[in-house]
Amino acid sequence: MATTYKTPGVYVEEIVKFPPSVAQVETAIPAFIGYTEKATNKINGDLKLKPTRITSLLEYERFFGFAKPETTISVTINDVSTDNGDTRSIVVDQPTSKQPFLMYYSLQLFFANGGGPCYIISVGRYGNDLDEEDAPVTTINSIAKLAEGLTELEKVDEPTLILFPDATKVSGIDKANFYGLYNSALMQCQNLQDRFTIIDTLSYDESSPTDPNIDDLRGVISAEKDTVKYGAAYYPHLETILDYAFDSSKIILKHYSYTAKAYDKIAEGLISIESPTLGIDATVAKLISVTATVPPDISGQISDLFLQMYSNDATGFDLGGTFVSNPAKKTAFLNKLNVLLTSLESLSLLRNSLNDEANAAISTISDEDMVIANNITSALTTFNSNFTTANKIDSVYKNLKTLKKKIQDENAVAKLLKIVSTDAVSFDKELKKLVDYTPLTTQTAITVVTNNFSTIKADLLALLNAIKSVSGKDVNNGALNGRKLSTLETIDNATFNKILTEIYNLPIILPPSAAIAGVYARVDKDRGVWKAPANVSLNYVIKPTVKITNTIQDNLNVDTVAGKSINAIRTFTGKGTLVWGSRTLAGNDSEWRYVPVRRFFNMAEESIKKATEQFVFEPNDANTWIRVRAMIENFLILQWRAGALAGAKPEQAFYVRIGLGQTMSAMDILDGKMIIEIGMAVVRPAEFIILRFSHKMQES
Repeated sequence: MATTYKTPGVYVEEIVKFPPSVAQVETAIPAFIGYTEKATNKINGDLKLKPTRITSLLEYERFFGFAKPETTISVTINDVSTDNGDTRSIVVDQPTSKQPFLMYYSLQLFFANGGGPCYIISVGRYGNDLDEEDAPVTTINSIAKLAEGLTELEKVDEPTLILFPDATKVSGIDKANFYGLYNSALMQCQNLQDRFTIIDTLSYDESSPTDPNIDDLRGVISAEKDTVKYGAAYYPHLETILDYAFDSSKIILKHYSYTAKAYDKIAEGLISIESPTLGIDATVAKLISVTATVPPDISGQISDLFLQMYSNDATGFDLGGTFVSNPAKKTAFLNKLNVLLTSLESLSLLRNSLNDEANAAISTISDEDMVIANNITSALTTFNSNFTTANKIDSVYKNLKTLKKKIQDENAVAKLLKIVSTDAVSFDKELKKLVDYTPLTTQTAITVVTNNFSTIKADLLALLNAIKSVSGKDVNNGALNGRKLSTLETIDNATFNKILTEIYNLPIILPPSAAIAGVYARVDKDRGVWKAPANVSLNYVIKPTVKITNTIQDNLNVDTVAGKSINAIRTFTGKGTLVWGSRTLAGNDSEWRYVPVRRFFNMAEESIKKATEQFVFEPNDANTWIRVRAMIENFLILQWRAGALAGAKPEQAFYVRIGLGQTMSAMDILDGKMIIEIGMAVVRPAEFIILRFSHKMQES
């Protein structure tokens, strides 16, 4: 503030009367480090390995996608004929090969238990919405990517909790690597002093009261006092009511019946495939027809499109001469292209139907005659090779659809020429993968160089004969046997809905960390960070995977050797599933034994640290000291009033010391150090409530 005035006039001076204040930082902002379907905001992959703040499951779905669908759920339909009538039972079993990606389910559990804002760090993607440098992940083979995500998290200030939802699903991981990852997280917490790690056990053993996973954790996790106070472990894993994501087109039904009708259903499905006007043969004939003349003549929708490109008439592109473009030429070309694409789409759908019938036949006969099953499998592989191998029908069809969009949106002559003829992926090059012939200027006397449709008819006939050999040999498979679940809705809607119900009833087992993070957020919001996040029920949880008794928890809660306490999750009659522990890994440490004490100090330290940054480079004198002490005392009084600090009066709950002769020497001041000493009597949970009863002598 200026104190010397040189020009006459009126001056306004604003005098600061209010002391500076401390704003409480957020206390329950977890960072989930793991694998997602995608990581896209504006362009594919722009969020990979980028800590991203979200506030709802809807936001997660928008940026990071959904769970990876299960494909190995087993569905068995049993029909039984009794004196009381026919009965049908449906048995649905857990996936035989579960997807290892738990991030989406963990976020569901987090938000269901009271979670709010959080950070997502995508270390790998398992979907198809990816950038060019990315590739879909099918398995998690190491913790290297998770560790890379942890390194990225260190650059972000706001998160206060660290979780690894997918760590338990790393293929072949050993205890050293698994808990080594958590040791790295604990080290980050110690270095930054503003976050806390929620630790899962690698697995669980419901058959043993002395689970070896507990000993593994205690044997490998850090033993440093200044490190373990920044983490808490929870046990066991949780059986939840969450629904599996599943791909109904990959789930194959098993149907056992007293009436063998599986082949009848297969024969019914072959009718459209063998149709003389709309079947596979007829569709191929529309695409290309080659006469037996010498040299052979060629006709059909592919040659029609080729000739449209090479013709020099009023509507042709005249690729062999001077390329000229106008709207009429492009419209004529697109009309023929649409006809061709319609036939290719029909052919693709017919092939899919044929695959369904062939797979149903394999499933139907495999328990009766493996020779026939193997014959069908071999014939199916040969038939599909006409479509799926390099430069065959499937890839060309996909590229033609992409090129169609490009040519529709383009009008410049030079660019149209590239799309039609000269680009690496162009109409001319793609069509020649299917049928390449000379000359191109006439539809007669054409010599065929390449015809990728030439073997379809013979391969189709061989496959149909192999399928039909099942007739009369099946004895116990019902009409739905070998069918995809996706086709059942139109065939038998009632059975379809029953199967869906059974699939949705399958419990998903998850590590507890995501639910615990939600509990932390809920308790912090409802009560405060100083309240122990225990004796709190868990939502979306059926039960813990291990039933813990008092005797078992004795060993979990108190570790007399290393002091590494494990918090139990237990089921109580009439109360549901409760978090029944609130200890850090430093279970034998009187200072840092309890989770709320550690987390309250994290909050207070971070809040006061951020508030005092405004005094850096301020004069290190009594005026500044008074302002700093008043600021911190006002903040701690609010915490005391909220119930976080113990004491009948503020001076019994905390103290703040600063000043020459109290916390600083003259040399400290010369060195530019302002030293503030803060003591807080944080409330501690009543972990053991002891009721003492005795007899009282009668007095009257």
